[in-house]
Amino acid sequence: MFVAYNADNKLISIENATAENKYYCPGCGAPLTIRAKGSLAVKTHFAHKRGSDCDNWTHDMSEWHLSWQKRFPIQNREVVIEKNGIKHRADVCINNAVIEFQHSPIKAEEIAQRNEFYLSCGYRVVWVFDAESKLTNPFERTIDPIRCRPDDLRWKREKQQFSLKMPQGVTVFLHYKTPVSVRELNGKDVEIMLLLTEVAPKKIVFFKTDPYYIFPNNFVKEFGSSLECPSVSGIIAEARRERMLREERKREIDKIKAETAFNSILARGGHRRKWRF
Repeated sequence: MFVAYNADNKLISIENATAENKYYCPGCGAPLTIRAKGSLAVKTHFAHKRGSDCDNWTHDMSEWHLSWQKRFPIQNREVVIEKNGIKHRADVCINNAVIEFQHSPIKAEEIAQRNEFYLSCGYRVVWVFDAESKLTNPFERTIDPIRCRPDDLRWKREKQQFSLKMPQGVTVFLHYKTPVSVRELNGKDVEIMLLLTEVAPKKIVFFKTDPYYIFPNNFVKEFGSSLECPSVSGIIAEARRERMLREERKREIDKIKAETAFNSILARGGHRRKWRF
């Protein structure tokens, strides 16, 4: 875990923890110790001194995971949710939504268990999966991952955990870095998010937000942040409006083309076909 209580019952993030102070688990109140300090493989984190976590679900200990949690207020991170004596730590719990960030491998059974538990507690569930280096290369100059067909983006390796059907109330996002077309906007890597409309082990089907992209700040804004940017819902609404305008313009162009073709026939001395009844 990356958040714990100190001796004054104040929430402390792992980057502000020091070895000389005492820390306690938000779930069971047991003493914690600081682990993996200086490790390159695992992010520094809090752990139970006896080695057994009071939450039996596996938890990410990566830099990617912590960086996502830090986008939210500390009081919304690793929130303990309890039902019928069973406790689990949600990565983020905010505005009636539980957000789970997943970098390391996870089994479909555990995804289903988390969905069932949090939904039964009255929360909607949002998953964010780290898809960096796990997709067929969407970064070719000729490919734009927002405008490509659903079959253009696929997993490099089949994701069996995505064989399960996500129930109503569960939303899934993929997170990765920078197609070339976006990098050229500012000369550096940027992070992109895809909102999946279908969860499958091979193909990737996502909501087309063309001509807009969903960035992490838009995602955070969706859950009440004061950031000066549109939310995911706002981007989707605007994308739908743009789509309707494009379809309307296409209908107008098709109508003009048809009228032009008809007038061209008349100008050449053509005539309407006579029907017999």
